[in-house]
Amino acid sequence: MSLATLFVLCRFAHFAAVMLMFGTSLFTALLSPQRLSPYLSRDVRPLLVSGTWLAGLSAVALLAIQAGQMGDGWADTWQPDIWWAVLGTTFGEVWRWHLGMSLLAVLSLWLPDQRRAQLLALLSTLLLVSMAFIGHAAMHGGALGALHRFNHALHLLAAGYWFGSLLPLLICLRYLAQPQWRSDAVSTLIRFSRWGHLAVALVILTGVINSLIILGNWPLDVASPYQRLLLFKTALVALMVMVALANRYAIVPAMSSVPRLAQRGLVLACWIEVVLGACVLLLVSLFATYAPV
Repeated sequence: MSLATLFVLCRFAHFAAVMLMFGTSLFTALLSPQRLSPYLSRDVRPLLVSGTWLAGLSAVALLAIQAGQMGDGWADTWQPDIWWAVLGTTFGEVWRWHLGMSLLAVLSLWLPDQRRAQLLALLSTLLLVSMAFIGHAAMHGGALGALHRFNHALHLLAAGYWFGSLLPLLICLRYLAQPQWRSDAVSTLIRFSRWGHLAVALVILTGVINSLIILGNWPLDVASPYQRLLLFKTALVALMVMVALANRYAIVPAMSSVPRLAQRGLVLACWIEVVLGACVLLLVSLFATYAPV
């Protein structure tokens, strides 16, 4: 496997892990009612632990891969002097903070449930925001550059809430079948949906603004690998929006008349969104390595 391919896969794993941290910690810290929150925290702990460790390990791996790409290949991926050289670049200045926050996130796993969720919500927020200062979002300076980074940070946070909350949402759906927890589970779903509307709107709006800033126009040149992959990403996001709308305005209202069938529909719709969201992240990880032309 080439370093370029490993970089794409590692970037995908890192994005997915940080978004999982963000969505899961927000879900338990802010969305679930106080009575249900301890039980959800227990159920989602494996997601939170695996996401946090994966985020930390992939952050280190990305630094090693960058060292190999800056140096002479695989032999330089573990050379300390090359690592220090990478940390002295524009990417490295951001990644130093990113690595520090990833380490704090791993250490926070030993905190009590409530404090862990709150601290991970904060740290994963900062991790997502820090990723708006590297890559194509860092290509401009001045006021345009500041606008681009601010817009991209909003894009990452909105996408992190939408995609990162899907797996804990699937776990929460199990409580709908238990009469003593049904009202709390419904309250959690309502809160998720309320903020989900804003997240979806922000993903679309900030995504359009990002494309216009990077390209100067809408991606219409299918001969360009970057623009072609961006169009594929746009199509997948449109599919996710359609599934989310069907979920909210067709399946959820059916819960009062056919609860079991509606619950199965919710589970299926969530899994479809998980798969589509993972495909979007993989495309993002891929076209981020192309020149934006």
